[in-house]
Amino acid sequence: MFYSNILFHFLFSIINYQLFPVSSGSGVGASHNGEALVGFHEDALSQAAVGKAQLLLALVLGLGLAADCSELTILGYILPAAELHLCIDEHKKGWLVSITLLALAGGSLAWGILGDHLGRRRALISALSVAALFSAVATVMPTYGTFMTARFCSGLGVAGAFPLTFSYLSETCSRATRTRYTGLLHSFWPLGGIFTSLIAHLTMPTDGVGIVEDNREHWSSWHRFLILSILPTIGCIVGLIWASESPRYLLEASREVEALAVYQRLHRLNKARTQYGLTELELPGRSAYRERPMSPSRNLFGHGLESFREAFQRISSPTHFHTTLLLATLHLLVGFTYMGVSTFSTSMMKEIKNGEYYSQRKHIDDKNFTGVVFNNTLENIQYKNTTFKNVTFKHINLNHVEFTDCLIDEAEFINVKSSITLFENSTIKDSRFVDTDLTHHHFVNCSLVNNTFMSLISDCIVDFDYNIYLDDLYEDTLAWAGAMFPALLFMGFILETASRPPLIFSLMGVASLAAIGIFFWTNSFVVTLVELTIKIMMMCAVNAITMVVVEGYPCHLR
Repeated sequence: MFYSNILFHFLFSIINYQLFPVSSGSGVGASHNGEALVGFHEDALSQAAVGKAQLLLALVLGLGLAADCSELTILGYILPAAELHLCIDEHKKGWLVSITLLALAGGSLAWGILGDHLGRRRALISALSVAALFSAVATVMPTYGTFMTARFCSGLGVAGAFPLTFSYLSETCSRATRTRYTGLLHSFWPLGGIFTSLIAHLTMPTDGVGIVEDNREHWSSWHRFLILSILPTIGCIVGLIWASESPRYLLEASREVEALAVYQRLHRLNKARTQYGLTELELPGRSAYRERPMSPSRNLFGHGLESFREAFQRISSPTHFHTTLLLATLHLLVGFTYMGVSTFSTSMMKEIKNGEYYSQRKHIDDKNFTGVVFNNTLENIQYKNTTFKNVTFKHINLNHVEFTDCLIDEAEFINVKSSITLFENSTIKDSRFVDTDLTHHHFVNCSLVNNTFMSLISDCIVDFDYNIYLDDLYEDTLAWAGAMFPALLFMGFILETASRPPLIFSLMGVASLAAIGIFFWTNSFVVTLVELTIKIMMMCAVNAITMVVVEGYPCHLR
């Protein structure tokens, strides 16, 4: 509830500061010039009409936004296989998740600024090309360090999808239809999660044993899964090849003739019944265009630093500072809440499943096994005060097996694989371990006497857990993403008439109330229901906040 109070505080701050709407320029002169360009742009779009052109652009850009969601959804599916293949412990897995989030945050800022200088289309193609390239590179990386670096670069690239797609589409739609088309665009975000989950379900093993077996292949399933996950990114890049640049950006960049050609193309694609009437004679006067000095001699790095400096200087001006601070805080809190809920619900689901699993544990106490051959998988068993004399464990898996206070004498472990298996306070003597993954870290406070270890299967000390519950992750993703799709689509129509501050306040308030369900998270159904509610409310709030940014900032600062 502490975070809920923070959310309410900042939402009230937004209302008190009267952030909506914000001036369309960064000064008196700029505001006058900006109004001239905005007026011409809206008039040109009204004559070009709205229809097929905007719909096709929304579908193409939606693929890029789906790739953004896929970048986050992928992690839950590849971590078990990557853990085994790259020998990643829990600490390193946490860093892999964190580095992806850091890349998404930094990349959004960088590509957003570049989009104001390179153009929406060009910047988006560049960003997605970086994402596709390094996603493919990640599939062949042999070590944890190189894999994490490739994933970081991939995250940096795909991060450009969110800021660029919304600016791109909104600048191609008239003010009256902008929210419904951006709602359609935003609805592609959960479709990215559904696509990734379906690909994972069709290509990857769903249990730990299957992942272990699959890991023996040089090109295992999780590598193929990563390659197939690039498809939305590639689809968006291909579609953008035939797309036109944002006409509003072209006006801002003093490329008014190109902008007029885009309006005429929109008119043709939409098959408007009237003939397009605007010509070069109706273009705003030169005084309406913002000066954009360019220095050909300036190197790329220096120009990039200058672009960042210029952008931060403008958003920190008195006109935009309070708006930027509060909207940035809201985005931070929404992102923190969303990822926190995702992480916590996943851990809770695993804890619930593990609780059910361990409740069925078989306990064997004070028993003697002499000359017995164990050749079937042993799972979820605890041996206590048990003696194993001249026994053989051969070609089996030891899955969640504990040997506590046991005596193991003259035993043979041949081709044995283990998962969360421990020998604790036991005595093991005169025994042979051949082709196993049992190493000294499996023996806790044990007395090891005259034992032989030969041909370890792997030198990785990670104790891989066969209980990974990928089927539950698949069903959970389909639940929240399937419900989020129509919610975001419908949100576009609500935003046409609803006031932004009360709507954002209501959405985040519902999410805060849903968080009370944390006290009742005792089964998987409640976990899924609470997670679904919070995620939908958060993403609808993001949709509303994004529209505030589009409507409240001039084109060159979006």
